[in-house]
Amino acid sequence: WGQSSPAFLLGGLAIQQTPDTVVRVGDSLTLSCSQEGSPFAGMYWYKLPVENDARLQLVVYSLEGGKAEFEKVFENHFQSNGTKHSRLSMEIDRALVNDSGTYFCAKQDAQ
Repeated sequence: WGQSSPAFLLGGLAIQQTPDTVVRVGDSLTLSCSQEGSPFAGMYWYKLPVENDARLQLVVYSLEGGKAEFEKVFENHFQSNGTKHSRLSMEIDRALVNDSGTYFCAKQDAQ
């Protein structure tokens, strides 16, 4: 399975995520996302599955300095320590075929 690594730049605010990676079934992986710029309210990881009619799925989110909150379908397979120092990482110990897709990081600016 693979994941994407675009850097988004809006109004001088940047989000940077792990470079493109292809992982084999059974491999482990850490995906990392960091942000620079203004304070933020939360950071998010999304998955776009490989199926043709796939929709973007929220995997995990974390409020600044808070613990990671996983969506139910991902909570027993992925791990994260939440946001620390403007960074949200998530880990997988053993990749499964179901993990195939492109992963995107996003942030919500503080009000």
